[in-house]
Amino acid sequence: MSCNDDEVDCAEVLDRVYVFFDRELDDRTLTYEEIKAHLDDCQPCLSTYDIERVIRETLARACGCDHAPDELRLKIRARIQEVRVQMTRTP
Repeated sequence: MSCNDDEVDCAEVLDRVYVFFDRELDDRTLTYEEIKAHLDDCQPCLSTYDIERVIRETLARACGCDHAPDELRLKIRARIQEVRVQMTRTP
């Protein structure tokens, strides 16, 4: 996936979108502002972001205020990453 943004890689943005949602970004890669600007300018990434955002909002409404244990969150993130890698390898 690519767009007209030569400074920011789409794959990196989508890889960081979950920590972007949670506002848990660290300073070693993209900043919140860089990701937000990229999403504002890149339709393919924005579409993916919107799908993820809707899923998260739906889950939040369904689960109330319950928070997943850290171990479960790590397992889910690892599985999401596995699926994402599989999707990029499948033509």
